[in-house]
Amino acid sequence: MGRNGRPRLEQWTVKDYEELAPPQSLVPFVDRFWHGVVSATSPFRDFTIVPDGCVDVVYEQLGPHVRCFLFGTASHLHQFQFTPDAQYLGIRFRPGMGRHFLDLHPRELTDQHVELPAFLGVRPDELAEETDFLAQSELLTHRLGTTLHRLDLTPTPLDRALQSVQQNREVWRVDTLSELTGRSPRQIERAVMAQIGLPPKLLLRILRVQSAIAAIHQAPLRSLVDLAAMLGYSDQAHMNRDFRLLTGNTPAQYQLALAQKA
Repeated sequence: MGRNGRPRLEQWTVKDYEELAPPQSLVPFVDRFWHGVVSATSPFRDFTIVPDGCVDVVYEQLGPHVRCFLFGTASHLHQFQFTPDAQYLGIRFRPGMGRHFLDLHPRELTDQHVELPAFLGVRPDELAEETDFLAQSELLTHRLGTTLHRLDLTPTPLDRALQSVQQNREVWRVDTLSELTGRSPRQIERAVMAQIGLPPKLLLRILRVQSAIAAIHQAPLRSLVDLAAMLGYSDQAHMNRDFRLLTGNTPAQYQLALAQKA
């Protein structure tokens, strides 16, 4: 479960990992659908969840037994224990967008995961009746689309401002969100806490580190000095501190891990 081309739960411990992009109507709300099988031979049982600003709905299937979990927005590194040989299917919502499809308040979910009896009426056993990842994602896409149409959902000015900051790599400050939305910094703070469950400064720090991760994947040999400048850090040391705090590694260590994996 992650962003920008890699799952939030370390991908190299998961076999047969694959992703599907959502249909265009869901793109403002859903980042991706993902699926993987946890290797029974992996020495790892605890997996690191890196904060990415997102909420994930995850179905776990081990033989005939299926469960549904909701993972709230993470504010710091977490460990989660996967079940060996289990299959996992997830929906990753864009930052703040899961609230439209969930009954629980985002602030109640921060740094938490809870088991759900169903998601949008899709029970775990109902999902298990579908034969593969494509069929399962189509079922969930249909339920998401029905909800989208029924509630006539559209992104708010804050949703669009957060997307703009990520896409355009604008100044990663609360003042930028204030200017883009026409709201005061205090109003932005309340809105971000209500919609995402994190303070806006922390959210922007998380999103900037995620942009750094994406940039490293796109250009693994890029100078880290240039990367820090591109993302508006005061210097490389500033980027290193934030990156280590939120991922457990420095950007250089991340580059090395990618090179060893290639």
